[in-house]
Amino acid sequence: MVDRIVSLVVALSLALLVWLYARSRDQEILDNVPIPVQISLPSGQTDHYLLEVTGPSQVTMSFTGPSSRIHELRGMLQRGEMEIHVTVSVPDDVQEDGHYLDHYLDTVRIDAADVHAPPGVSPVVIEGRNRIPITLFRLVERRLPVRIDQPLEDRGGQVTLEPGSVLVHGPQEVLDKAFCIATQPFSLPPHGDGSWQQPALSIGPVPLVTEIDGRPVRATPAAVMVRLTPRPRLYEINASVQFLCPANFALRPRFIGDSRAAEITLHLTGPELAEEPKVFAFIDLTSGSHRAGMNQGAITLQLPRHFKLAQEPPPPVTFELVPAESPRKDQGLIPGQ
Repeated sequence: MVDRIVSLVVALSLALLVWLYARSRDQEILDNVPIPVQISLPSGQTDHYLLEVTGPSQVTMSFTGPSSRIHELRGMLQRGEMEIHVTVSVPDDVQEDGHYLDHYLDTVRIDAADVHAPPGVSPVVIEGRNRIPITLFRLVERRLPVRIDQPLEDRGGQVTLEPGSVLVHGPQEVLDKAFCIATQPFSLPPHGDGSWQQPALSIGPVPLVTEIDGRPVRATPAAVMVRLTPRPRLYEINASVQFLCPANFALRPRFIGDSRAAEITLHLTGPELAEEPKVFAFIDLTSGSHRAGMNQGAITLQLPRHFKLAQEPPPPVTFELVPAESPRKDQGLIPGQ
């Protein structure tokens, strides 16, 4: 009876060994596999902290399992479908000397339970290579002035930004040192398109930068309007003085002296033009009473749009009115004779 029991136990042991051997032959090992890790904050903390991974965002693992499952795992790795997602919460009591820290250092430890491998595949964490260092930056809001971070090619006389300051959301340690937020590069219109002939040129909306010192920031509003008042150019031009005569004017005006027409030199300031601006200078005889003989009249100037006189107005000039051979029937400008 004892011999039969011993024989049965031996037979069962041999069967178990055979089963274990057969099962071990069916198992496969995949060693030293880098698995990417995505670390995020819970939705309630994303407006208060910025998470930055300060080391490699992956861990090295091994896997064991049946050949068919390991083959499936290899396909997932090739397609980039094997990824570890971890959510990290910031402790509410992260303070130093009663004040909240502007940044907080931590380490995320990856365990086998964090890995979602195919059924039947067992992940094996390699201790010492399963930790990822992170830094959490406290986010605050600061109102900062806006500045243009590019040369304006000496074309802008006065620059106005609307609005001149914006509310910036970003890491506290960055915003505590920031004096302003810059605009992103923008293009100026060419001289030839006529824009620079206007008294003021509006460009925009011009977006603001989304990083300061390499850290992401968010401005509200995210863009500003740039208003450029071009630096005025000084012009020196010569203008002929003419007479504006009424219709049926029986007198003929003429200047005194050898010159048949008076010329004056004017200094104007205005926008950049490809050609010299045209100025009309005349003595208005359409109002008041005028008699033959010597007269004195003020010079009226008709300047181009957006131009100003950069000197004292020209003084009055003396002229003579003599009877005309035939009255002028229409009103208009005539040169002095």
